[in-house]
Amino acid sequence: MGAINTIRPLKRLPQPPVHFDIDPVRNAGNLFSRLWQFYCALAAKRRSRLALDELSTHLLDDIGVSESQARRESAVPFWR
Repeated sequence: MGAINTIRPLKRLPQPPVHFDIDPVRNAGNLFSRLWQFYCALAAKRRSRLALDELSTHLLDDIGVSESQARRESAVPFWR
């Protein structure tokens, strides 16, 4: 590297952006993409049911759900 390059670096072309997520529009027919979306939906249901199970009675009252309703919903398997 010469002295000129250290004072004024070479201009480089901008790099295209890197996408690590799955674009549902671009990969709509991709089997892996559809399976991944299905898995993410099931995982989100499971996380929300586990969070519902951990709520206290006064928080359940705030959202208008009885304790028995919350426990029944949290016991539902993730595939339903």
